[in-house]
Amino acid sequence: MFINLLETIDLPKKNRTELSNSGTELRLVVMEPDLAAATHHDIDGAMDAFWKALTSIEETHLSENYVSLRADITDRISAVKKLWPSLT
Repeated sequence: MFINLLETIDLPKKNRTELSNSGTELRLVVMEPDLAAATHHDIDGAMDAFWKALTSIEETHLSENYVSLRADITDRISAVKKLWPSLT
């Protein structure tokens, strides 16, 4: 998962903390085996928090590969937010 990959990068403490906190919540949502049970999670809030943490990381802290991967992940977050209501 992209969160695990980002955790291996040396990031400023603020970015690392925000990423860790938002990543933990997002993991809880996406790892829930029963989508019906996952409705108690705030999927929009979890994805928004992760998106904010992700986009707050300055490009200078990321290699070129991570910059393009980050763009792909932000697109996927948007797509999941649109699809989520139809999955629950």
